[in-house]
Amino acid sequence: MKNILSLCLVLLLAACKKDNKTFSLKTIKLSDYRKTYLLPQKLYLEVFDGNSSTAIAHTDPYPSELTLPATFIVHPNVPMTLYNKKYKIQLWGDVSGYISGCQINMDEYKIIFPIDMEVESDSLTVSIAGSWE
Repeated sequence: MKNILSLCLVLLLAACKKDNKTFSLKTIKLSDYRKTYLLPQKLYLEVFDGNSSTAIAHTDPYPSELTLPATFIVHPNVPMTLYNKKYKIQLWGDVSGYISGCQINMDEYKIIFPIDMEVESDSLTVSIAGSWE
């Protein structure tokens, strides 16, 4: 019983310290998106810092005719301060251009372990995965 209480206390203290840590985004899993009149194309995801129009990271392309979910590796592996800034993830196609997007809102989460968090909007559902540095 003592060991369990000690472990819970350590995890609680570790969770409180994440506010000042940086997060390294490693993968994005595309679970679903609204497919409206889209031709077969290569899909890719881009990550944006706040309201910036310049992507800070992107993924390799994935054929839209293949099944979902699909996991994408993020390039480059950029440090992100998730608790202090807002980030956006956008889905793009090489034929249609911008398809959909969603925002990462960390105000709704307290993460203890390496992150695997679902982020969604009305037309896009993705999961982000990575680790704390």
